[in-house]
Amino acid sequence: MSQLGLSKLLDEMLNRPSAIRSMMKLADDRNVRSMGLDPKDVISFGGGWVGHHAPERLREIYVDICSDKELFHRTGGYPPIPGTPECRRELAHMDEHLFGVKATGENIHVGISSTELTHDLLRVIVNPGEDVVLFDPTYVNYYGQLVFALTSWHLSKVSGGVDRLVPNAEVAYLRTLDPATWSYLPDVDRSISELEQIFKIHKPRALMLATPDNPTGQVVPQKFMQAALEICQRNNAYMIVDYAYKWQCFLDPPPEYFSWSPAEIDNLILIYSASKWSRALGRRLGWVTASKKMVEAMETMLTYSILCADHMHELATAKYLEESIADGGLRRYVNYWNAAYKEAARITLDGIDKYCGCRRLEPQGALYTVMDLGVVAEPMVHEILRNTGVLFIPGAGFGESLVNGVRVSYGPLVETPERIKVGMERVGEYLKTCKTE
Repeated sequence: MSQLGLSKLLDEMLNRPSAIRSMMKLADDRNVRSMGLDPKDVISFGGGWVGHHAPERLREIYVDICSDKELFHRTGGYPPIPGTPECRRELAHMDEHLFGVKATGENIHVGISSTELTHDLLRVIVNPGEDVVLFDPTYVNYYGQLVFALTSWHLSKVSGGVDRLVPNAEVAYLRTLDPATWSYLPDVDRSISELEQIFKIHKPRALMLATPDNPTGQVVPQKFMQAALEICQRNNAYMIVDYAYKWQCFLDPPPEYFSWSPAEIDNLILIYSASKWSRALGRRLGWVTASKKMVEAMETMLTYSILCADHMHELATAKYLEESIADGGLRRYVNYWNAAYKEAARITLDGIDKYCGCRRLEPQGALYTVMDLGVVAEPMVHEILRNTGVLFIPGAGFGESLVNGVRVSYGPLVETPERIKVGMERVGEYLKTCKTE
């Protein structure tokens, strides 16, 4: 029998709880059928993706590119490593047009996705032995990206001569969800003080957060962001803001920091994705907005990782943004679907309140809320799926504060909101039976 194995690092990660792996296993058709369910009847609140359609004009532009023999030929060539000048320019223009961010194409570096860019960015700014601050709860991929990108692991002899993996850096967590009150950053001043203590103890290289947040659907308050930026500046640390859901912010107006620019704030780095706003999850395109120096550093890194982003996606995106910013189509599209997600969030909350009676957060953006089941969620979600055909994602993979919680995603159901009500009604009926047993 072959003795070939995996790396020690991957073995370590396979043994760690993963919300994404849990979701994929739960949603797998074979698992669903093994429970006696028809996959077509399952209502999933598990998907971290948007369900709305991409802009029709964007689709037409792809058709135009594919219909033009020479233009299609051009897309098969390498684009510049940081992205085509047209794409970089229009991405900067979009952020200024919608949110007031003052930057130029020289502040933009295009990549395959925000996931890839986050990995490469961490390799650029963090040294082995330097810590990073994350929220608890936070986006499930961050920890794994940190481990694979920057944490050096080595075999160390411990008592008994057994080899084990020892990280020479760690993640420092700032708890943002209070499980006792089921509230998000309930005392901003206290959280700021806790962040200051984390910086004194760990001396981290960076603070990384998402706003609007995944999994909670909350928008980080302006007061906290201002203080966090100043703490990072005093400690020569980077502040990395993941704006995957910037276009799905329900606050009107959005916080002032939505307009902050890395062209003016050297230690600020913004990570963006085309996945959520234009429903381009499979057409992979992301970008970083940062200082010109950071963009140059990223160019060096990408030379040895992905080399360049997809030329066709860059060409189509640039063409669409140039047209739709000029004629107002972009703002109409974004506003329409933002309103649709806000309505889907309202329907979700109404369903939780009416049928389930569980504590939850009111979404301020993104695609999610978190709901308190009152018991450890991991086994409970299996029982809910088995008995109702409704899928949730257990919260433990997002952070210790969500052990009793589930992430509820209305993103995939935005075009079929009636299914949200049906799903919550099914779950509510089952939870009633659990309470009476």
